[in-house]
Amino acid sequence: MTQSKLPSLATSRPLRLFAFTSFYIAQGLPIGLITVAMPAWLAASGASAGEVASFVAITTLPWGFKLFAGPMMDRFRFPALGGRRPWVMLAQSGLLVALLVLTLIGGTSAEVAFLTWSCFVINSFAAVQDVAVDGMAIDILPEDERGRANALMAFGQVAGYAGAGALCGWLLVRYGVSVTAGAMAAGVAAILVLVTLLRERDGEKLLPWTAGSVQHEEHLHATSWKAIGVNLTRVLILPMSLLLMLVTVCWRLSDGIFITAIPVVLTQEFGWSSNDYSTWYANSSFVAALCGVLLGPLIDRHGARKFFILGFLACFVSYLVLAMMADGWDQPRVWIIGMFAVNFSIQIVFVAFIALHMSICWPRVAATQFAIYMAWSNLCRSFGAKAYGEMSAFLEAGQETLIMAGLSLTGAVLLVFVRLDRHRERLERLHVREPAEDALADVPARF
Repeated sequence: MTQSKLPSLATSRPLRLFAFTSFYIAQGLPIGLITVAMPAWLAASGASAGEVASFVAITTLPWGFKLFAGPMMDRFRFPALGGRRPWVMLAQSGLLVALLVLTLIGGTSAEVAFLTWSCFVINSFAAVQDVAVDGMAIDILPEDERGRANALMAFGQVAGYAGAGALCGWLLVRYGVSVTAGAMAAGVAAILVLVTLLRERDGEKLLPWTAGSVQHEEHLHATSWKAIGVNLTRVLILPMSLLLMLVTVCWRLSDGIFITAIPVVLTQEFGWSSNDYSTWYANSSFVAALCGVLLGPLIDRHGARKFFILGFLACFVSYLVLAMMADGWDQPRVWIIGMFAVNFSIQIVFVAFIALHMSICWPRVAATQFAIYMAWSNLCRSFGAKAYGEMSAFLEAGQETLIMAGLSLTGAVLLVFVRLDRHRERLERLHVREPAEDALADVPARF
């Protein structure tokens, strides 16, 4: 096979920004099919509320389990093909095969159990791809580029699931499961071709049988499960790591309350239809993601921590204004403007959150470490939703937004104490201790 003429991700900024945006679009495709389009189609086709709830609960489980993929990627590497690229290719291939199987077998709205487990498998590969792409981004992206890259990646995911959700919703009604899965398979195949043609670094292999060699530092490869566990514990308990995990609690608790409380308030108390809410929420999310792209270069220039604080303060102001306008919540324009303001503020927080957490990861266990931060984020969001369910009966109009405002302000205050320079010094000291860590490995693993 002839060698690719394309530059590597490490040497071309435009190429890596385009590639990571594309990888996140690919990640959004199954989300659009499984999380946006399929539940609505099942419900409209006569599936019971319990069946739809089970479909959603089971098919989203892989996103909670993705932290288990991190240790596999840190433990088993194929460095001649790139640090994380082989895992991205493997996950993309599995995702493509799973969609092709669904294309061939099809399924009807009456076969809820079959569709549930088919989509569970699809999401399993999508979750593995997410971990692999995040690990690759940590390895490849320069620190002064992570803001714009994460803004583009966040936009790619939103564009992927918004576009796929709309397309799949239309295809399911008119052509059924086979054609819909085939359309998604075509999109995934296009991204698989892209990742197959791109190297992480110049001189690496494109495929196992092509020319190339190891180009990155092999000492970054953890050599045993025990080594991964020891290194991971060392870096997770560093002060800045623990502080940022506490900041995550503030953000995701408020986020969990928002996504649970607002649709309940608007549909049950003010008569919004579920379609009206979904449409406005999707539109505001898309516009926020588009605006977030413009903020990326500013985040690189001025630092993720500053924009993290700015995003929290914007959330605080948005929630506080909504609380003060509780008497006008029956006017749709109040919440339409409110959703745009909140989603824009959350987008700033999200992009800065990803960039800052990438900065504190230690390359030896980066995939696992970052996956744990993301799993912690998802757990806090779920807890926020659950907490609102427990306290909603005791809240009056506007109090839920006051709680969210308080959490946002607390997060901004905590971020004042984050010092990345001190964290890097501690990582350097851990790096010096590597020989002691290497002694933990019984058998070196070379791939």
